[in-house]
Amino acid sequence: MAAMRVVTSLGVLASVGAACGDDGGGGGRVTAVTGPPPLVVPATFAPPVPHPAAISSTFGPRWKISAGRTDFHPGVDWFDAEGTPVTAIGDGVVEAVYPDGSTQFPLGGNVVAIRHALPTPVRFHGRDVDRLFAVYLHLQTIGVSPGQAVTRGQPIGAMGQTGDTDFVHLHFEIRLQTMCSLPYQREHPDAGCVTGFDPHVHPRLVIPGPDDDAITLAPIAPSPGDAYAVRYTATRGDLDLDAIATDAGALGFDARRGLDASSLATLDDFRYPWLTLAPQPFASTDEVLVMDLHFPTRPAFVEVRDLDGDGLRLTP
Repeated sequence: MAAMRVVTSLGVLASVGAACGDDGGGGGRVTAVTGPPPLVVPATFAPPVPHPAAISSTFGPRWKISAGRTDFHPGVDWFDAEGTPVTAIGDGVVEAVYPDGSTQFPLGGNVVAIRHALPTPVRFHGRDVDRLFAVYLHLQTIGVSPGQAVTRGQPIGAMGQTGDTDFVHLHFEIRLQTMCSLPYQREHPDAGCVTGFDPHVHPRLVIPGPDDDAITLAPIAPSPGDAYAVRYTATRGDLDLDAIATDAGALGFDARRGLDASSLATLDDFRYPWLTLAPQPFASTDEVLVMDLHFPTRPAFVEVRDLDGDGLRLTP
């Protein structure tokens, strides 16, 4: 039997298997849910590129096509023509400039980091955060210098293909309070940048973007050894997944809830005791992002939420 498609009261499009469906998952009921966002930043910044919908990789779990493995992506990749102007997301000060081949970003090509003050501090992992860093990688050219003041929309470089990448794009990150990743902080406990948390968050937390709320959640046939499986899909207007929860556990990608961010190896491993994530390849030509959720034990519910706290709950 074909899957039923329903629109919830929140306008979220849900796809669920019929009770007698042939998806192998036994059907289910989908309802809209809301919850708290992972963070509310008291500032709005502008996209750093002229075509903000041109995303080839979003933040969080992905299948890294170039490496053939799973990878927790700490930023967003925007693609465009080589030489496309890249701009400051807001008023700030250039924190640092790293030329291609630098020891700080050996694979990042030409890199610019800009510090932006927040008008009001926010709490993150129990700490006051009063600034963020916008980090631009793989630039073709750099048009600013360390210590230079910049304004919103000011060109700071051009999109390129420097460093370890096989296509023209801007890898863009937002880091809260510190430039130092959690693995670096653990390896250098005496460094002045230690905060005790992983600073990377989804850029959509501070930069406006599309929010179509047109995700789908549907049972699929489980793999051998699994008791249950669900397929999550999202359009290009919904690349802001933040949380996955069941009665057995929960993941929060921005707050790193349920994740071990102390090393890249543990962060990139999507096998958890209660869930295995299997993101499918997603590239610049794809219109739908797909990620399968595999469960060793059948959950009482499966819930997904975005950066605004909106989402779906599937009850088997």
